[in-house]
Amino acid sequence: MTSSMKLYNAQLSPYAARCRLAIHAKGLDVAMIDVAPGAVPPELDTLTPMHKVPLLVHGDVVVPESETICEYLEDLNLGTSLRPEGAAHIARMRLLARIGDLYIMEPMGNLFGQINPQGRDQALVDREMAELLKGIGWLTHYLDGSPFAVGDRLSLADCALVPMLFFFDRIGPMFGEATPLKHFPATDAYFGSVQNHPSAAKVVAELDAALRRMMGS
Repeated sequence: MTSSMKLYNAQLSPYAARCRLAIHAKGLDVAMIDVAPGAVPPELDTLTPMHKVPLLVHGDVVVPESETICEYLEDLNLGTSLRPEGAAHIARMRLLARIGDLYIMEPMGNLFGQINPQGRDQALVDREMAELLKGIGWLTHYLDGSPFAVGDRLSLADCALVPMLFFFDRIGPMFGEATPLKHFPATDAYFGSVQNHPSAAKVVAELDAALRRMMGS
């Protein structure tokens, strides 16, 4: 019964968005417990030593970390499958998500601390932006021009990549690059096409609204 599931969620977190996209696409009934920045609920102290969202609670099962949460939801065999068929496609699904986690999210996370021009460390920005662009280039190499990351339907790779690319697209103007995806046409085309899927479009809209609230616009 998915109605017994709850997700500790932060609307602006790309990792929580990854889980929400999987939940939406699978059509699961999961209660969302929204956690405001800096206001971690006390019960997280007993649920996980990490004290971070997203966190899935399913009865007595507590699952932290977005990739593990998405894999757990798949292993339950509920709703629409988000794993492609065949070992090669599954490997590429995992590779794309791994590239995103290690080579896109890490430098982008460091850049978020430099958004405010006051006190910005330009050397750090230059270094992390170079790493970020390298990661996007590697990602682009493994995209084949299809509307989805792997195969002809939404997969866990898309769940990982859509929030990442949303933030890459939005972070560029904060550092003087109005349209960063234009330098990566295949990734730009993918990000546009995947949003034709209603669950991807929903998550992008959620992230956009949360970012506008944070920026006060």
